[in-house]
Amino acid sequence: MSFIRPEALNTLRQYRGFILGGLILSAGLFIIFTSYGTTCIAGGLFVVIGGLIGHDAYRRFKFPAGHGGAGVVEVDERRVSYLAAGSGTSISMDTLERIELHRNARGRITWVFFGPEGMLSVPGDAEGTDKLFDALVALPGVNYTQAEAATQGKGPDLFLIWQRNRMRLH
Repeated sequence: MSFIRPEALNTLRQYRGFILGGLILSAGLFIIFTSYGTTCIAGGLFVVIGGLIGHDAYRRFKFPAGHGGAGVVEVDERRVSYLAAGSGTSISMDTLERIELHRNARGRITWVFFGPEGMLSVPGDAEGTDKLFDALVALPGVNYTQAEAATQGKGPDLFLIWQRNRMRLH
């Protein structure tokens, strides 16, 4: 039996990064303003860490995450898999060439992963798309602002999230 309502618990889970970052930042500010000497340096370190945790929480909060859609997304051993009714496909993050977000006329988002082994198309409302944030962190130069822009707009559009650097011949 829980003493916290399920709705309140879901809200706390949604904002847990902001809460943790705010608590650490507040502790750092308290240390800075109530102490002196080298202890202030530790407080400053707490402020920086709290700010970084808050920034990461903000990026995760704005990142498109789906719930209740068709299929399930799994990220395991640097491999993104999409499992739907009766079928499933996957693509390796190591051989990935490009990631795009497509938005259709109704505003629905589809993740499209391109690689030498083929293409993986994942609906944006599939269960577990929030795990893609952790998978994309390993790729250098991911454009998180494009992912955020895809969720904000209406109407059809295409957003390039990441592309592998290609060597130029000339």
